[in-house]
Amino acid sequence: MSTTTTMIRQCRAPCGQVVDAEHYQEEEEGCHVADNWYYTCGCRIVIHEFTDGSIQHKVIHHDGKTLADELDAEHHP
Repeated sequence: MSTTTTMIRQCRAPCGQVVDAEHYQEEEEGCHVADNWYYTCGCRIVIHEFTDGSIQHKVIHHDGKTLADELDAEHHP
């Protein structure tokens, strides 16, 4: 498993605020890539790309409301 963490200054969070964020990316067994964005306001974006080509994309507002929760299960050749 490999992991990369990057601090991003002054980016737009899902709620519309311009805040700092931490981008955490890891490659692990069973999930090709996990992309996680943690914003200082409390918003989050979680993206998982699985080895079968499917992608889960979830956006969570800092008040806990899920703004998007999508699974693209289309298999890529």
